[in-house]
Amino acid sequence: MLFAVAAGVGVFLAFLGPFGSYGAPLADRLIFWITSVVAGTGLSVLTTLLLPMRWRGPSGPVYVLTATILVTPLQTLVVQLLLPLLAPPQVVAEITFWRQVPNVAVLMLIGTSAAWFFQMRAQSAPAPPEPAAPSQLTPEPAPFFERLPPALGTRLLCLEMEDHYLRVYTDQGNALILLRLRDAVAELRAVPGAQVHKSWWVARAALAGAERGKSGWELILTDGRRVPVGRTYRPALVAQGWLPGGRKGDETGHASEIPEPAENPSAPSQNARISS
Repeated sequence: MLFAVAAGVGVFLAFLGPFGSYGAPLADRLIFWITSVVAGTGLSVLTTLLLPMRWRGPSGPVYVLTATILVTPLQTLVVQLLLPLLAPPQVVAEITFWRQVPNVAVLMLIGTSAAWFFQMRAQSAPAPPEPAAPSQLTPEPAPFFERLPPALGTRLLCLEMEDHYLRVYTDQGNALILLRLRDAVAELRAVPGAQVHKSWWVARAALAGAERGKSGWELILTDGRRVPVGRTYRPALVAQGWLPGGRKGDETGHASEIPEPAENPSAPSQNARISS
C-alpha cells in the first residue's frame, strides 16, 4: 500500500516537474521521480524499523527527524546517480552532492513522516476477532421442529407412537405427524430427553416426578400426564436419575422429585427386545 502511494507520488512529480526538471522528456522524468520516490520510501521504512521502538508514539517528531537525518545522505546518492536522466553532463557536473542535500531532505522528511504514519496506523488497527469456540456457537435447531405446525411451538413435552404416526405433545397442544418414533429420536438428539418406552419419548424439561403404578413405573409430566416406563429402558433412566434405584426405590414406589442428570440418557437400541 505504501509503495503504491509512493509510485503514484512519483508519477505526479514527473508531470509537475519540480526543481527545474520540467525541461527533460516525460519518459526520463517518470523514471527519475518514480525511482527516487520509491527508493526513498524504502530507505525511510528501513530506517524507521531499525530505530528503537520506544521512540515511536509520543516521540513521533523525534522519530521522523532522526530517520530523515539518517536516510538523506543515502537518498542524495540515489538522486546523483539518476540526475543524468534530467540534465546534460555539463549541468550535472555543476550540481554537487551538498547542493542536492536540502532538496532531498525536504522530500525525505515527507517520506519518513508517511512511513511513520502508516506504521502507527497498522499498530493501532484492531485485531480481528477470534473465532468463537464450538461451545459458544449457537446450536442449530433440531430438524424435527420443521415438521410441526408453527402454532405448537418448540417446547416439547413428549412423543407418543400411534401406528405409523407420531403424536407430538407441546405446552401449546398436540398434533399427529407421519414419522417413526426412532426417526424422531434421531432428529432430537440435540434436545435433552430420552425414549422411555417402545412407544414414548419424554423431554427432560417436562419431567416432574415418577411413581410406581399397577403395571410398573410411570413418569409424571409437568402437564399431569403419566407416561409408562418400559423395563428395557429402566436401567438407563435409573443410572441418570430419572427414576429411583435399588430396593428402597422399589419398595417406596414413589419419587416426587427427580434430580438433574449429569447428561442425557441414551435410548437403548431399537433392536433390543422391549416389553412395557
